[in-house]
Amino acid sequence: MNAIDILLQFVAGEIDAKEFENELYTNEELGQLLQDSTLNWSGTYIAKSLNLYYYLIELNYSRIEDNVNAIGALELFFKRKDIKYSKTNKHNELYDFILTTQPKYIDIDGSFFEKFILPKNQNLSKVELKQLIKDNFNKYFKYQNKPPKWIQNPAWIIRDDKPLYFIGQLELKNDTFHDNGFVYIFANTETGEIESVKQLY
Repeated sequence: MNAIDILLQFVAGEIDAKEFENELYTNEELGQLLQDSTLNWSGTYIAKSLNLYYYLIELNYSRIEDNVNAIGALELFFKRKDIKYSKTNKHNELYDFILTTQPKYIDIDGSFFEKFILPKNQNLSKVELKQLIKDNFNKYFKYQNKPPKWIQNPAWIIRDDKPLYFIGQLELKNDTFHDNGFVYIFANTETGEIESVKQLY
């Protein structure tokens, strides 16, 4: 399979993100194609990464958002090369489900979402599907009284694909700790171990 075919199959959803990422790091022909110096990326978000190859290898392919971004970048590439392509809507639909159903205090990657949150039965209306997704979030991300109120990005602790139980958060005062912030306390309900996350203003 040549380099163009790899790109076309990824955008069409015929090879998955993990396989595509592996090709990025091991396929010399693909790397050379994506570093084509004749393509002008000025005025696009790709320009910040020097070329398309460096933009793509900086992405995290376990995140649905990054898969959406990768496909969008490759669409720009195909248009500049005048190459016809077909595009899968799978990543966009999954990303839309995450945006509209994921609570603000949670930020999970695409693999966890697909494995545990997204219902296996896809033959449902969008309303039914979104309700089941919300129910699954509540099933996996449990808390004692209130969910965490993060001051930075959500950082719910997950161990071995199991979100820990959120107990609560304690405020840190700058007269003692030099900075204001919170410590978020989680419990592993299987082992009884306590873990924490610290965030400062």
